[in-house]
Amino acid sequence: MVFGASHSAASSIVKKARILVVEDHTPTRQAMSRLLKQAGADVVTARDGEEGLGYLLTQRFDVLMTDLRMPVMDGFELVHHCLKLPESHRPRRIIAISGEYEAGALRGQPVQFLPKPFNLDALLDMLSGKPN
Repeated sequence: MVFGASHSAASSIVKKARILVVEDHTPTRQAMSRLLKQAGADVVTARDGEEGLGYLLTQRFDVLMTDLRMPVMDGFELVHHCLKLPESHRPRRIIAISGEYEAGALRGQPVQFLPKPFNLDALLDMLSGKPN
């Protein structure tokens, strides 16, 4: 992951957003959580899709950010389950992140894609609704 030097105005839109970050790589998960919290988001993290699905079933989130390649339950399966949740528990936005897959891997699904490595400004822009 590349960290942008400047936080754009988009970070103000992230404030108060409730974000679930599902990422098996501990340093990446911790860095994403820290940076999103610094931007003002309320962040919950999970180590894999199974743990993430547990959070989705019991809590409400504005955004789900999930890695695609993970052990136990990968991001593809997590997205599949997420899209079947009642609207009351489905995040408004789903962002898939991956260094191994391309956006085409999710073709036809209402999911945004952010390739790794990415910088913080690109992530904040995506969270604020700017096209990537």
